[in-house]
Formats: sequence, structure tokens, C-alpha cells
Amino acid sequence: MFEVAEAYERHRGRSSKLLAPLFIDFVGVQGKVLDMGCGTGALTFTIAKSQAVSRIVGIDRSQGFINYARSHNEDARVMFALGDAQNLPFPDASFDRCLALLVMSFIPDPSKAVREMRRVTRTGGVVATAMWDSTGGNELNQSLWDAATALDSNAKQTTERPGSYGTAEELSSLWKSNGLVSVEVKNLLFSCGFSSFDDFWLPFIEGQGPAGAYLARLSEAHRGALRERLRQNLFENRRDGPFRLKAKAWAVRGIVPNK
Repeated sequence: MFEVAEAYERHRGRSSKLLAPLFIDFVGVQGKVLDMGCGTGALTFTIAKSQAVSRIVGIDRSQGFINYARSHNEDARVMFALGDAQNLPFPDASFDRCLALLVMSFIPDPSKAVREMRRVTRTGGVVATAMWDSTGGNELNQSLWDAATALDSNAKQTTERPGSYGTAEELSSLWKSNGLVSVEVKNLLFSCGFSSFDDFWLPFIEGQGPAGAYLARLSEAHRGALRERLRQNLFENRRDGPFRLKAKAWAVRGIVPNK
């Protein structure tokens, strides 16, 4: 699901680049920053736009994503490396901020990852993440799964499963239970535009992310039926053309307490 960087960029790059500035505004960035689970670098490169940041490290388990991010980097403050969120390769208190965008539900032990984020962040520093909202109204994520479940009752959106961290309560609990204090959550809202139906649909069939993996398992006939159901849901009787979908995410931030 997370290896072909160019395909992932076409699938999620657009929305990640819209979400990243909202997340950063909520968190605030300065000094040394770690982007845990950096993917192709959407958050890392957005952080780099801040002159208050002196160093940014992006880590990810996907060699393909790291190679892609490195090939697009022109900022001397930024570096990318392979790394495991559950065993971060940094000494204690190495960073002023430790951020993760849209990765918590894909980590085998999220609590261990949060404890690692806390460990590598200095006392008084900020640890934060954002995940897609699963409470309703997130058209960007829900539209495909609404069409899928209409055809297959066993299809289930990843963000609706336990441990998806798609609610304020889940994220707040994850942060507080792993030693962070002054925990705050915020709903981040934006819209994502597409030039046509195919602009939205085609990245799904390249197999990246949970939706791409789901489509890859379908027969050609089932995939075709899903395509037409999704088109009907989005356009009804209107002609194909530009359209926008609402997107929602929850963000949480917490402070590393005195030891």
C-alpha cells in the first residue's frame, strides 16, 4: 500500500499538502523538528517554509518514499532517512517538535510510537499528530467507501475500524495515556478540488493506500461497477467536470512534561 511514491503522490499528495499547513498552524513549529512517517514529504516540505525551523528530519519505513522525498529536496536544513516509528533512531530530547501526519493507524503499536515521540522531544516541546475524521461529513474519504458498501456490505472504510484514531476522544486518550500533558484537539476543515471524475478516480486504481489496496482485490467487473456507482453518487445527472469534496481531520497536540 505504501511503496510506489509517484502513485501515492497522485492518490494522496494533493490532500496532504492542503492539510499540512492547517496542522502546522495548530501545532506551531520551531527549532529542530521530526516528521515521523514522512511519506513523500508533504508535511516536511511544508514545515520547511517556516524560517523559525533550524533542522527538519523526515523518517519513514518505505525506501521508495524516502528516495522520492530526497530527490525533491533542495533545502539544506532538511534530511530524510529510513526509520521505525516504534524505535526512533535518535537520542532523548533531540527535537523541539515531533509531528506525524496520517500515520498512527498504520503503526502496529501506536502507543509505543507516541512514547518514542515523547522520548525524542525535549521537555516543554510539542508532540502532535493529525488523522482523518471518521465522525461523518468527510466527503474526501467517505465517497469511495459509500459507493463500495452499496455494492458490497463487507467493504469497510479503514477509518471506521477500531484504532483508526478518527475521533477527538481516541486521539486525546492516546496522547494522555502515553504521558503527554496540556493536550488539545482541533477539527481541521478544508475542501479538495478535482478537474474531473477521472482526476479523482484514476489514482485509486494504482493500488496505494487502503482504498487502492481494496480496489486491487476486486474483479474487473466489480471495479467497473464501483466506478459507475461512485460517478453517479458524485455527479447524479450533471455532466463531468470540476468538483470539490469536503475534507475533515482531527489534530491533537501535547506537551512533554518535566521528567
